[in-house]
Amino acid sequence: MDMNGGSGGFDVKSLIKHSSLQNKVASAEQAAAVIRDGMTVAMSGYGMAGYPKAVVAELVRRRTEGEALAIHLVTGANVPALDEQLGQAGIIARRTPMSAHPSLARQINTGSIHYVEQQMNRMPRLIRSGRLGSIDVAVIEALGIDEQGDLIPTTSSGLAHLLMGAATSIIVEINTAQPGQLADLHDVYIPDQSPLVLPIPLVSVRQRIGRTAIPVDPDKIRAIVVHHAKERVAPPPAGSPENDRIAQHLFDFLEIEKRRVFEGRLPPLQMGFGSLATSIARSLAQSSFQDLQFFCGSVGESILELLVSGQAAAISTSGLEMSDRVDEIIRTTPGLSDRLVLRNGDVINHSETIGRMGLVALNTGIEIDIYGNVNSSHISGSRVVNGIGGGANFAQNAGLSIVLLPSTGKSGAISTIVPMVSHHDICEHDVDIVITEHGLADLRGLDDTERADAIIRHCTAGAYQVQLEAYIQKARTTCGGHHPQLPEDAFAWHRRLAEQGSMLETSQ
Repeated sequence: MDMNGGSGGFDVKSLIKHSSLQNKVASAEQAAAVIRDGMTVAMSGYGMAGYPKAVVAELVRRRTEGEALAIHLVTGANVPALDEQLGQAGIIARRTPMSAHPSLARQINTGSIHYVEQQMNRMPRLIRSGRLGSIDVAVIEALGIDEQGDLIPTTSSGLAHLLMGAATSIIVEINTAQPGQLADLHDVYIPDQSPLVLPIPLVSVRQRIGRTAIPVDPDKIRAIVVHHAKERVAPPPAGSPENDRIAQHLFDFLEIEKRRVFEGRLPPLQMGFGSLATSIARSLAQSSFQDLQFFCGSVGESILELLVSGQAAAISTSGLEMSDRVDEIIRTTPGLSDRLVLRNGDVINHSETIGRMGLVALNTGIEIDIYGNVNSSHISGSRVVNGIGGGANFAQNAGLSIVLLPSTGKSGAISTIVPMVSHHDICEHDVDIVITEHGLADLRGLDDTERADAIIRHCTAGAYQVQLEAYIQKARTTCGGHHPQLPEDAFAWHRRLAEQGSMLETSQ
């Protein structure tokens, strides 16, 4: 890949159509010189999509050569590539709003990095209010700059408009490796600020309500780096028999709901990240579902294949995971902009649009308790794995909230269904359905102890089912109440894991 920037090898006027900005072209080294130790730096990106590359490589080079360089990194969502590269180089001193790579998580858990975890839907207000501090520089990837001086995004727009609006200076990276067809896919709509807020006029997944470029103050742009760096995701995670069974339980349930509740057509689906989400997307291709719609933070190859085959009718997303196949789909599929819309993150993650779409939200977690509370981010309540993202907000506002997870981990040493979660991300009141490889618990209309009985009976593994049944019976007898809990007994599960390597009682 070529990350040198400069003015050679491309037509400046075709990429930068705003004439007053054409003299801002610089090398990555020149542009990155704006960023200094101690600054707050915002960067574009949403998942593995639309993040800067040339300036990041230059920052890593400077740090590797011994320069003192530590920043507060702010993005609009999780950006694993930035966390990996900048984190491993020791450049991140503070991180907002998500941790998205194991190497960064390790530093956060040792206390060497301050981590400000936030839900995606709270970021717009935090950025606008200045509560994250002054943003010194925003580094934003683009396809180009149009005649009005607006920035044309690549595989995501995320919260770039807010980050640029709050930044003192802006560096634009124009990446000529990104497909030009992406320019037709974006729909940038900037919601009003409170208290004078009008409704977001979005009523369907494929509807367009905004513009294809992001407005930006040209006077803030300090440098424009032109480079050629392909954006590629890691190979999708392998599936498992457990994931396949979870997907089948899900499809059986959705087929019944489609006929009974949804009048023959499913609402749009929201899916997260990870191996289970990938398995579900792949399994959908073998299912009988047609006219599928998706309203997701990020989509990859498996979901886009449903669009190409005609099984999916429309997709709204904030980011495209750019594999070689996705690149081919973007470049060669006719009429794609009629069915695929790239939206900014504060529309995708907005409670209003989630609620209006009546989404079926599909979330997963590290563990869930017998009442339906979900821990999706921390091991044993203390060690962060990844940020919460938008999962809790989707669960809270969706028309139907489903949590899916395998019932055990570490070859049976861990039960993912526990008496009480060790960290709390998604509230029990926002969970309608729980699915594991063993079955499905429909929690709608149940009181708390009925919820516990349903989850234990339908979703837990054999030995752990016995333990959980004994626990809930003891809790009912010992303390009673609407929501019986014995904290000492509940957290003994995690203590056994720490001391003995398994949550199973020694008598099992």
